[in-house]
Amino acid sequence: MHMPLEDTLGLNLLAANQHQAEHNREHFDAWRLLCLNVMSSPGAGKTSLLERSLAALAADLQMAVLEGDMTTQLDA
Repeated sequence: MHMPLEDTLGLNLLAANQHQAEHNREHFDAWRLLCLNVMSSPGAGKTSLLERSLAALAADLQMAVLEGDMTTQLDA
């Protein structure tokens, strides 16, 4: 049976990322924020989904978008 590398070495190669995610989640929970990570292939409709969702919900909710991968001028 093949064991994943992290099990074989006895360490979590993504431990720093996991630690930061947990830290952020604690803050988001304390501030009562819903945070979503929207990821998919280029052209899948992420920007369109955000544009329509933000417009539809703007009267009822305060929202923000953090852009992590600016590929096109539209996203930038």
